[in-house]
Amino acid sequence: MIFVKHVPVWVFFILAALLWLGLSARKNRWVRWRVPIIVPIAMTFMAVSSLVTQYLATDALMPAVLAWLGVCGLTARQLSRRPLPEAVLYIAESGKFHLPGSYVPLAMYLGIFAFKFMVGFMTGMHMPIVNDLLFVLGISAIYGLFSGVFLSSAWRLAMLRRQSLKLE
Repeated sequence: MIFVKHVPVWVFFILAALLWLGLSARKNRWVRWRVPIIVPIAMTFMAVSSLVTQYLATDALMPAVLAWLGVCGLTARQLSRRPLPEAVLYIAESGKFHLPGSYVPLAMYLGIFAFKFMVGFMTGMHMPIVNDLLFVLGISAIYGLFSGVFLSSAWRLAMLRRQSLKLE
């Protein structure tokens, strides 16, 4: 556990914030319309920035971004076709969504955090595998999968909001 001493303090603040967000999603709740749309976009930015900072000065940047983009696009496209649960509502007068409680956001937030932490740890330990093309493509695909799930959720909620506003 000595490696924890070398982890920047801000990492633990991010973990605490993600835990708070994920645990707050366990219960049915009303949230302002921006929150469930902006959080997935922020998580996607976190995934892309990880790839860019990891591989910016290498020949692996373009394959990494293309792998991320391909998996993200396919995942978002497929999942955005699924209907939202019936319990999801948008009330235009209040500008709020009603979201049913779920542990899925917690699992997603912790999943991407743990994955990003693992890649950062491997990079910090100077493990040569982090520059292997198959590894690069694999982590890019996993980041793309997370991003696609997040973005499909944001897209479906944005479309629900848009339809609700048109009906008014």
